Amino acid sequence: MPSATHSKLPDSQATAGCTVLIFRLARMSGYRLGEALASLGMRTQEFAVLHHLHQAGPLSQQQLGSALRINPSNLVGLLDALEAAGLVLRSPDPDDRRRHLVGLTAAGDRRFERARQAVEAAEQDLLAPLSRSERKQLHGVLERLAGHACAASGGRGRAC
Repeated sequence: MPSATHSKLPDSQATAGCTVLIFRLARMSGYRLGEALASLGMRTQEFAVLHHLHQAGPLSQQQLGSALRINPSNLVGLLDALEAAGLVLRSPDPDDRRRHLVGLTAAGDRRFERARQAVEAAEQDLLAPLSRSERKQLHGVLERLAGHACAASGGRGRAC
């Protein structure tokens, strides 16, 4: 009896089916991410900003918006809310007075850490059927695919 995880499709159909499976997994992953963040009163866009600033450090609003592919006018509203909550701080760029750098505050760093833990728990639940070795293998394959897709869409690198 065929299992739900192994297909008897010809190679051409199995390959075309990967896109559908990736799409289904992305939707469920996004749903679980959203639920984990909602339990903390956070939206995915807020997490994306805090996560990126945690990894990259202070950036100009333009760099941040470009990296996250957020429209500049939408980013201003998002940053206004995060700044009002004391999670980010905009300060003049010492190298270019026309720009402002956006960075995490200590409260933003703590909020990010709580959110990261919630996101990690959701990921663990999603990947529960996989062994540690399979998870590492999946991560490597996903990084390769993301790198290829991002390079093919204009070479926007790892922020794609």
